[in-house]
Amino acid sequence: MKASAEIKGLRIISISEGTQVGVVKDYILNPQKGSLEFFVVDQPTDYFGAKVISFADIIGLGEFALTVPNPDVIQNVANSNEAQELIQQGVQVIGTKVLTKKGALIGEVKEILIDEQTGKIAQCAITDNNGEGHQVNGEQIITYGKELLIIEVDPRDTVTEVVSQAVSGKVEVIEPKVSEATPVVAEEDLVSQQNEAAEFNLFEQRQLQYFVGKTVVQDVELDNGEMLHAGEPMTETTIRQITTRSKLMEITSLLHKN
Repeated sequence: MKASAEIKGLRIISISEGTQVGVVKDYILNPQKGSLEFFVVDQPTDYFGAKVISFADIIGLGEFALTVPNPDVIQNVANSNEAQELIQQGVQVIGTKVLTKKGALIGEVKEILIDEQTGKIAQCAITDNNGEGHQVNGEQIITYGKELLIIEVDPRDTVTEVVSQAVSGKVEVIEPKVSEATPVVAEEDLVSQQNEAAEFNLFEQRQLQYFVGKTVVQDVELDNGEMLHAGEPMTETTIRQITTRSKLMEITSLLHKN
């Protein structure tokens, strides 16, 4: 998940050209779907009105950049009826008051977290009337309104219920049985394995596939120590040697322009 504050300011990289084509200035939400629908593009040379990129047109939403297949996916707001309608609705979510369906006004939304693969609002971070923080999952949200976020249940009640059950002894904690034959994995090794397995998300994997057949403008040392030489077309074997996000973005910046 990626917080909205992390999305604003991301570089926008065109995979086909290997160049930066803008910066994410803002985003537009779709309250009916509960999702991020468009990215607003900040282009220094743009004097003809706002431009947007549909979430459906991106390749990846990563730590370093938002990647797109080519600059053609950038469109004028004036040419997108959907973007215009969503802008007119003016739903920002952050800053709205939080109301339960039973009518309790419990706090305010401070941040939203976006699922990088689907664009859905996965969670809303709220602060209650006592200044304490809580998380509300997307499936618990009934309505994204301009002034109110309406949710199924008060997140404070969920915490209270669990604590009450624990105090009354109703919560049964089952310790997992460990077989003698089960190998013990050191904590640092387990963390390393998890990081390695989760290195690239779906969009980043798609981004890697765009590299096949393309070349770079200068020699690059791959993550396994082998060299990718300038002008050498990348293959599936080459792609398997790219195992870190930093190397992914380095190669993206060095792609030969078509």
